[in-house]
Amino acid sequence: MSNKVRHLNNDYEKLKIYRHQKILRTRKKRALILVSIFLVVILVLIYQIIATKNESSSVENKANNMQVVLQNNKENNKKLKQNVKQLYNNDYLEKLIRQKYYYSKPGETVYGLPGDVSKDVIQN
Repeated sequence: MSNKVRHLNNDYEKLKIYRHQKILRTRKKRALILVSIFLVVILVLIYQIIATKNESSSVENKANNMQVVLQNNKENNKKLKQNVKQLYNNDYLEKLIRQKYYYSKPGETVYGLPGDVSKDVIQN
C-alpha cells in the first residue's frame, strides 16, 4: 500500500518541506542555546562551590593557627603574671636587682668574672 502513495514535487510541497526544515533548525538553535546557558550556569556554580570550599579551608587553617598563637599568648601571659606576683616579694626583688644591676649590700664587694655579663648591659 505504501508503494502507491506518491509525493508531489510541486512548489507547495517544496515550500512545506522548507518550512519544516526551517522550524527544525530553529528548534535545534534554541536547544543549543538553552543547553549552552545551562552548562555555563552549572560551571559557574561549580566554580563557586570550589572557591567557597577553598576559602573555607583557608579560614579554618587561619583559625587553627590563631588558636595556637592564642594558646602561646595565654601561656606567656600566665608566666608574666607570675613574674609580677614575684616582684611583690622583697626577697625575689632584691635578688633580681642584685643579679641584674650588680647592686650590693653595704660592705659587700661584687667581683665581675669574664663570662659573667648581664644581658641588659649587653643590649645597651
